[in-house]
Amino acid sequence: MSLTDIKKMQSERGFTIVELLIVIVVIGILAAIVIVAYNGVTQKANTSAAQGNAEAVQKVAEAYNTDESKNSYPSGATAADVITALKGFDGITKIPSGVSVQATKPDSSNGKNTVQYIVTGTTAAPTGGCVGWYNFTLGHVAYTGVGAATVTAATSSADGTCS
Repeated sequence: MSLTDIKKMQSERGFTIVELLIVIVVIGILAAIVIVAYNGVTQKANTSAAQGNAEAVQKVAEAYNTDESKNSYPSGATAADVITALKGFDGITKIPSGVSVQATKPDSSNGKNTVQYIVTGTTAAPTGGCVGWYNFTLGHVAYTGVGAATVTAATSSADGTCS
């Protein structure tokens, strides 16, 4: 082996194992940051969609109340009757397609397209209602009031309330 061959081999060196490990660690740190940021954005988007769906159901209930032939909030013997009344109302304001209105409290497994409707007052004379939706950011159910309903806000440790 000649001196020029040795110099040629030294100039064609690759990366050392330490340099490769540093690059891998930096890429891992950046990936972890991106994953955490993505989860936060997804939760906020799901929360916004759920809240928007709840507000749409709230508007339908308010429109139902102001309709001349109804002049009261949706009511019925069962929660299913109320939901049928809301879905069957053919006013200008409609519940968006794909949104499920139910009697039970929504949770993260129900998704952003599921809301709960609760009648306030009595079945015979409802004074309003509450529309519940799952807040993915807080991890609890929040409510939007209809009519004379009283709503307390959800927190990171407890669901909101409706009365």
